[in-house]
Amino acid sequence: MTSLRWGAKTMESVSRPLVSVIIPTYNMEQHIAETLNSVQSQTLESWEAIVVDDCSTDLTAQIVNNFVEQDPRIRYCRLPKNSNLPAVPRNYGIQQAHGKYVALLDHDDAWNPQKLQRQVQVLEEDEDLAMVHSQLWVVRDGRRFWGIFYLRSPRQCIAVESSLKWRNVIQCSAVMVRKVVIQDLGGFDESLELRAVEDYHLWYRISQQHRIAFISEIHGVYRHDKSSTSSIENMVHRLQKVDQALGTLTSATKQNFLRKIMAKALNFPSVLYFLILEGRYRQYVGSSPRCW
Repeated sequence: MTSLRWGAKTMESVSRPLVSVIIPTYNMEQHIAETLNSVQSQTLESWEAIVVDDCSTDLTAQIVNNFVEQDPRIRYCRLPKNSNLPAVPRNYGIQQAHGKYVALLDHDDAWNPQKLQRQVQVLEEDEDLAMVHSQLWVVRDGRRFWGIFYLRSPRQCIAVESSLKWRNVIQCSAVMVRKVVIQDLGGFDESLELRAVEDYHLWYRISQQHRIAFISEIHGVYRHDKSSTSSIENMVHRLQKVDQALGTLTSATKQNFLRKIMAKALNFPSVLYFLILEGRYRQYVGSSPRCW
């Protein structure tokens, strides 16, 4: 990395950041540098990034500490022992956060430069909103092209209670939430039976008490690899635990393959317009985000 110089405005954001970016990590030497570079590239400068290491055994710590030496907005924390639960490092990072807002970022995902700015704009303009989320382009096993087929239409992504009751429509790295809201709810549930679905569990609890908005823009990249937490877990069993805890219906309403294809085809025109065309245009010209 090249040496960076910091002005008074940037140094002030170190002590009083607007956004706290929470990055839990474990053995992610392959992608953690790209993830942190995407945070440093944000057009919004008032942020801090808290990397919480769940006792990595590879070069993750060394890579992150290289960033820490160059950028005072980045902090590195290491848990005393491996938890093997994503909720634990996330909660620890939230406890250390100084920002008004919390933005969650998984250690192998990356953001577009305007991600934080666009989401802060929406939350600052509407004090009644507790949380906003947007879309991420899914890269599955290194293949970027197929990401367009994983995009959901805005109608599917509206994160009100009725939508979340049936399925998780929110990608974790696409979220920004008011810190006071997530603290009042006690953060992520650290129960073993909710591992890999603890984020869904939290979104639903937030939706029970607060308003959530969806921004119809693509704000980054989500890597869905065979080694990811969401891939190696028995998701049906995990979702059953969510259903039992919250009264949702995710496990009981699995669509068959043909119905999924038909739903995708019907929603594809709105995906192309709102996410690919209008969403990009609004970011390019600086128009206000479209919220749902």
